Amino acid sequence: MSSSPVDRFSGKGILGINTLLKAMSLFWLFTVDDVATFVVPNVVFGLCGGLSKPITASEPSNTANVIFRLPQVIFFNWSNLLVFDLANQRLPEAVREDALNKPWRPIPRGLVTSIQAHRAMLLGMPLIAGANYLMGVGVETALLFVLTWLYNDLQGGDENWICRNLIIAAAFFLYNSGSVKVACSNCNVTDTGAAWAIMVSGIILTTMHVQDLKDQQGDSARGRRSAPLVLGNAPARWTLAIPICIWSYGCARFWDVGLAAGSAVVVLGVIVATRCVGYSGRQSDRRTWELWALWLATLYMLPLAH
Repeated sequence: MSSSPVDRFSGKGILGINTLLKAMSLFWLFTVDDVATFVVPNVVFGLCGGLSKPITASEPSNTANVIFRLPQVIFFNWSNLLVFDLANQRLPEAVREDALNKPWRPIPRGLVTSIQAHRAMLLGMPLIAGANYLMGVGVETALLFVLTWLYNDLQGGDENWICRNLIIAAAFFLYNSGSVKVACSNCNVTDTGAAWAIMVSGIILTTMHVQDLKDQQGDSARGRRSAPLVLGNAPARWTLAIPICIWSYGCARFWDVGLAAGSAVVVLGVIVATRCVGYSGRQSDRRTWELWALWLATLYMLPLAH
């Protein structure tokens, strides 16, 4: 009797290349909605940091070496995101939320169960921790696991939107600093690099709730105290627009970039800020969130323009 894809994912089928491909496809579905927010900007941060002398303690790596390590930088970010998403999406309240906001995810689609996601997480965590340890980012991975536990199992992401942003900001610091270490082969980060990573965490702390604009229906059903639901839709949008404009100018000044690079960052920030207060609706808010991720990645490129 042939086994179903779900059975093979849970370990009941015969192991083989088809099983591995199906598992990887399911893992991708768990993470795909967060790749633009986490993996892409953080990989850009790592690559730009590895090529920037002010961020690394020694001479920056040459372009060929950094590009060669690109798969490792992607793996570090994506593997830790996978652990987070498995931990998050397996929870009953998350399943209810995803049924409204993101019905394409594996659990609401019926491709896997919460128990199977839990087992995959238990199996994957030591493997991911071991692989990242070999790349020199074992500490960062361990701390990201702790933040995942705080955010999901201790419901730090539900109780208060400021607490939620704090946890995510701390995670971004670890993602970013770890990405630089992987990109330049475990180099040391300078004081300027550390200050830049902290500054980026400040950006996340004050603007990460941009993702909550598009998820209000599901967050309300879940009982999550997100910024739009606590502050009100209009005030929450202004708490995004103002910091985005300030950070755009502040980051350009921090790196003392030229007029062209500084203007590009400020203009893109103004566009995102304008969309926050001038456009609403699920599709519009999703596009604003995507442009916010692009703005963030653009900020990460500023060290190269220094």
